Amino acid sequence: MRYLILPLALLLGACQPQPSGNEAVTEAPPWVLATTIEPAAGTVWRLTGSVHARHEIPLAFRIGGAIVRRAVDAGERVEAGAVLFTLDPADVEQQRVAAEATVASARAETENAERERERLADMLERRLASQQEYDRAETAARAARERLVAAEASLEQARNAVGYAALRAPTSGVLIAVSGQPGQVVAAGEQIAVLAEDGAREAVVEVPEDRLEALPEHAEARLLGVSAGFDAELRELAGAADAATRTWRARYRLIEGAAAPLGATVTLRFTSPLDAAAGLVARVPLGAVLERGRGAQVFRIDGDQVVAEPVRVLGLFDSGVEIHTRLAPGTPIVALGVDRLEPGQRVRVRP
Repeated sequence: MRYLILPLALLLGACQPQPSGNEAVTEAPPWVLATTIEPAAGTVWRLTGSVHARHEIPLAFRIGGAIVRRAVDAGERVEAGAVLFTLDPADVEQQRVAAEATVASARAETENAERERERLADMLERRLASQQEYDRAETAARAARERLVAAEASLEQARNAVGYAALRAPTSGVLIAVSGQPGQVVAAGEQIAVLAEDGAREAVVEVPEDRLEALPEHAEARLLGVSAGFDAELRELAGAADAATRTWRARYRLIEGAAAPLGATVTLRFTSPLDAAAGLVARVPLGAVLERGRGAQVFRIDGDQVVAEPVRVLGLFDSGVEIHTRLAPGTPIVALGVDRLEPGQRVRVRP
């Protein structure tokens, strides 16, 4: 009986219908979900930065020396004219004494030269001295007067240097950085503190290159943790990009933010108007955008086929992505599953 099973199976298999050579086995087009290109009301985007004073003044001594007293700390509020640091005044006091001695010597020489000139003038009238001798005395007297002027100017500089040994606040404000320490030897012009002047406050943000060309003049500013916002106006934009970050620093004046705390986190909300001539700004589902190393693209539905269309991604939002496209409003595109499609592929749109 076992020997009859194998021939029977072969016989049954031969009776099954076989596909002819002219019949091609085809796979059904995949189902896709569709959406349409709809224009956005405007491009909304944000930049986060920090609050700064309109004027942040680096503070430094006008002369070099050793710090003997530090009267302030970072975060303190100071009034205009308040003493912040003091240098050892010994050297500048000695310079002042030396300058005073130089002035006294120059004044004595001037008086002596003037008396000699007057004496020779009298002798010249009585023909007891030659014109050459008188001219020589007059030149000496003039040179002595000029040396006295120079010595007096040096004395004034020495007296000023004594005053420069005390570093005073140039205006009222808050010290946002203090680095000088007692015993530290500093050079003239070496920064040891930064003073944020009272008054206007600004939001400082870094602008990426793709936002630079159409950077709005106005924005809505909102401090971290504060629900109420206020207007901000562009005051200054850097002329060149930062070498490390490749961004442009922008300073926005906070119209009603004079009370904003220095250093606080602030977010600027921008709304860029649409430019129909330059293309369309639209919001589409995140799954509608494909990136395969050749730039972002979406698949336009053309009948029962898909066509790849290049787009530029502007930013992400809660429910999708904002793109810039040349497609007309209402154009159908694939909303999901674009990673499984190829340009020209046939599809079936799920109703």
